[in-house]
Amino acid sequence: MHAPDITLKGKNQSDFQRALERNVRHILLRAGYHWNAGASRGRVCIIVPEKQEAEVPQVLSLMQKVAGISSIAATRWIPPHQMLDDNNQINWEILESEIVELASIYFIKDASFAVRFNRVDKSLPTTSREMGERLGAVILQDTGWNKVNLKRPDRTFYIDAYPDGLYLYANKLKGVGGLPVGSGGRVLALLSGGIDSPVAVFSMARRGCNVDLFHLSASHRSWQEVADSVIGRLARELSRYTIKSRLFVAPNTYFDLALRGHPSGYELVLFRRFLMRIAEQLAGRIKALALVNGDSLGQVASQTLENLVSTSRCIEMPLFRPLVGTNKDEIISIARGIGTYEISIEPYKDCCALIAGNPKTRSIHEDLLTLERKLLPDYKQLIKRTMEDLTCLEFECGSGPSG
Repeated sequence: MHAPDITLKGKNQSDFQRALERNVRHILLRAGYHWNAGASRGRVCIIVPEKQEAEVPQVLSLMQKVAGISSIAATRWIPPHQMLDDNNQINWEILESEIVELASIYFIKDASFAVRFNRVDKSLPTTSREMGERLGAVILQDTGWNKVNLKRPDRTFYIDAYPDGLYLYANKLKGVGGLPVGSGGRVLALLSGGIDSPVAVFSMARRGCNVDLFHLSASHRSWQEVADSVIGRLARELSRYTIKSRLFVAPNTYFDLALRGHPSGYELVLFRRFLMRIAEQLAGRIKALALVNGDSLGQVASQTLENLVSTSRCIEMPLFRPLVGTNKDEIISIARGIGTYEISIEPYKDCCALIAGNPKTRSIHEDLLTLERKLLPDYKQLIKRTMEDLTCLEFECGSGPSG
């Protein structure tokens, strides 16, 4: 499994490698696999125990969701003592036997192939060209493959040479890439029942953050109701990428009752400011360094530039918007890929959807402060009562909740 972003690091590269190795081991154990794993040189290797090869597809699927890993493959390993013969030359007999067997497994009739050699260990007594030509020739000679295409092959056979051995593989799967969870600090993400915020959560996990979640529900919810809701199921699915997340849920009841009967057109922006202030207090309690939400500039009335600025200015804590310049179709594509889209489109009574229509698209922070003082004179008490009714659920590696 390759982790190229880690190789860009300097003296602290080993810290990122240890974080990735720790995450891989944890996910394997949670899934019931007591397999050995180790990280070095921007990659992670998992040793498959004898007689457990049938479990490899399931493990590959798990690893595709691990932040920090960009590509994954089941490989054939030739250890260092078998790489070279008695004359300290390439042991072509073993290497050719392995590549022929691999090519036979992945044979496609009338398709083309190429051989790619990644020579990380420069001490190996061969060149990339010699390796490619020799192994390509033996594939043509000893298997059903009969077409070579070096530019756009139907199948590519890879050989990676490291000091700890040669790795041969063909079916390279795409991972999520980025940096390992736990290497970038803790953030608190505002999770709604929509499409965007789960993608924002995924984006921050992929950049190495520990991500906890916060949701303001339309009414008081029991622990079990939250667990069974769209929000609970989104949190469970996201924990496949975040590894471990706490979901905090508080009711919007007190704020809703206080604001009811005072139409101004700014209800949606006022709600979002209240949401930010609650989240900021919670973030301080759990030692999160920043807030995260799924805003995309101009997508809806509450996400105009003016309203985004007004929302940000009501708090002091940094607010990250990883999707701010992302188009809706791009967000939907990511949501489908991470498994949250189908959950997000289920009916759910989100606070934003229940607030009066035709919201103002332009607001000014100072004017909203005046309006809040007028309509919500007991603002601090509203925050206090809402915080007192927090419910917390924990999700880990796609399972849960507990709490």
